[in-house]
Amino acid sequence: MTHATFVLVHGAWHGGWCWDAVAERLRAQGHACVAPTLRGLAHRRGALTPELDADDHVDDVASLVEALDLRQIVLVLHSYAGLLGPALQARLGPRIVHRCFIEAVIPTPGQCMLDLVAPAAARRFERAAHEHGDGWRLPPPDPAQFHLGGAIAADEVARRLTPHPWRSFTAPLRAPQADVLAHAGSYLLASDRDPQPYAGFAARADAAGWPVTRMAGGHLLMLTQPAALADYLLSLPTPH
Repeated sequence: MTHATFVLVHGAWHGGWCWDAVAERLRAQGHACVAPTLRGLAHRRGALTPELDADDHVDDVASLVEALDLRQIVLVLHSYAGLLGPALQARLGPRIVHRCFIEAVIPTPGQCMLDLVAPAAARRFERAAHEHGDGWRLPPPDPAQFHLGGAIAADEVARRLTPHPWRSFTAPLRAPQADVLAHAGSYLLASDRDPQPYAGFAARADAAGWPVTRMAGGHLLMLTQPAALADYLLSLPTPH
């Protein structure tokens, strides 16, 4: 891979902090790397409001890319961040050379995050938001659901998770969107989750001609397998 700029976007309840070990390895190989924290989360939790939605998160990532004039981007989206992919493609398309979805949703226009998760998970999220988040915050889940496998202490992860804006799960994106699967990309799936909630999205990526790779380490591969994940990202095919 020629020197690229990696833009690493975290999932729900997390922050840019979750990419630290991966970003360190990418920078050590001479690549630029940014890992924005989405509004309302982690150190930006003071910005959490009932109105905050996924369009705000699209703007967080796109505005940073535009302000820094980043190009030759490998856009890496984890979990919830996949929801932002079509809108980021529409806004930043010429700047992106590769798209990598890691255990991430792949939406179609008009879908919100709740449309993309299993019905049981959607009901669980809705109950948590209304019973423990005043109807507009989604409390962090038990880290056990991420299948950390003892590679990292669950209580350490739990300590760093913060509530997520509920509206970003319930309101479809308003921003223009483009078909990310019509462009060069890759999909990474955890091989040790059963059932595997992202298998359907991996199948869509495979049908579009994207290579699908499997890696053991549960949902938070950037925490459980930072070296292997960095090596995987460094191996992605990008134009020279």
